[in-house]
Amino acid sequence: MKHPMLTLCVTAIITATTVSNGYARTREVKPGVERWSIKTSVPAKAKNISASLADVLALPDPPGVSKRDSRYQSNRIPAFSNPLGVNEGDIITTTAWLYLVASENDGDYHIQVSGSAQSGDQCLIIEVPNENESFVSSAPLRQKVATVRAFIRDKLLQGREPSTSGSVMNHPVFVRISGQLFYDDAHVGDPPRGKKGMKAATLWELHPVTDITFATQPK
Repeated sequence: MKHPMLTLCVTAIITATTVSNGYARTREVKPGVERWSIKTSVPAKAKNISASLADVLALPDPPGVSKRDSRYQSNRIPAFSNPLGVNEGDIITTTAWLYLVASENDGDYHIQVSGSAQSGDQCLIIEVPNENESFVSSAPLRQKVATVRAFIRDKLLQGREPSTSGSVMNHPVFVRISGQLFYDDAHVGDPPRGKKGMKAATLWELHPVTDITFATQPK
């Protein structure tokens, strides 16, 4: 008879192989901790809102939220006044230039998108969790994130997994993305985040991303 705790540990850890400088590297990938149940779920009654990337980047921080705020590790941040009238948990659809995709140890695809075709700086971070049931409990959401991750690999990375340091596009790709508005309070007070010298303009993210497609480039 298998020990139940042993079974839990085994199913919560998978391995991922990435290629960097021609060498294949395998590493252990397991679910994260901080606000994990929030960033890997979507409310049943989430509003669907379209917004420009500039307006998303300009969203004010939610008032009174501290670094790793214990009130919100398992709860979404309450509604607050903002120009878009959005709440954490709403599904935001926007368009942007996609510059970078990285593979993270918590299973996420970390993606950086910008409003500029010339620079990936002042970006928005969007993330797609691993579709394994150990990472995402909802079956419908697992199907959505699996489709998004397949698009990233097959359409942007020639079928490969993104590197851990960040796979940068030869040319930025204009995409339409939808995902849950999520506030990454683990970085309150920290220097701006971002890989390859591209800095995020906000602690807001789209996480999880639920849809991605190519979009018509602006004139």
